[in-house]
Amino acid sequence: MTVVSTLLNEIIELARRKGMKQKDLAAQAGLSAEMLSRAKKSGDMHLSSLIRLADTVGMTLQLVTDDPVLNKISNGTLFN
Repeated sequence: MTVVSTLLNEIIELARRKGMKQKDLAAQAGLSAEMLSRAKKSGDMHLSSLIRLADTVGMTLQLVTDDPVLNKISNGTLFN
């Protein structure tokens, strides 16, 4: 499974829990239901589209470093 597939599945799952169907999610994000379906099948889509889908369900996409020390500093847990 690709990173995009994983993120897209999380977005769709949150939308489902909020009572949204996939076609409604796509429409509210300004995308076609067909585009969302193709993205699910291919495991790929434009970052801008993924961001719009995330925004629609109240999520934010962020890039974080893989460095464990920097992550602890960012989270304020370095000395815990």
